[in-house]
Amino acid sequence: MAAETLASRVYAELWISFAALIRSYVAAHDLSKSVSEHALVDAGEEGCLTLRGEGKILALEYDSATGAGTWNLYEDDPGVERLLDQGEFRIAEDSQVTLSDRRGKLDLEVAAEAFTAKVFDEE
Repeated sequence: MAAETLASRVYAELWISFAALIRSYVAAHDLSKSVSEHALVDAGEEGCLTLRGEGKILALEYDSATGAGTWNLYEDDPGVERLLDQGEFRIAEDSQVTLSDRRGKLDLEVAAEAFTAKVFDEE
């Protein structure tokens, strides 16, 4: 198997794990709050993951060929969505994540928690 194909498979599996972690953190957040409106997160298919909650939308786009991605945080008010923040991230083959708005590398679980916190104002 070519090294490029193997790396692409690793990045694809890391994305599946990362999206699952984000969905798990969102579910845990919803269980711990007594709110009538729950957060929504999609399946993260085809390298796109959208998380909606508490008046914000976080959109992640990921390239499983390179392990690199971008994120955009929007305000979800009635009317036109507004861009609040944006950045880049990279998931390395060792599951360490680099975020453009933080120093150093984070474990996959910690990075998933950091993205979830962007929506729930818990940074």
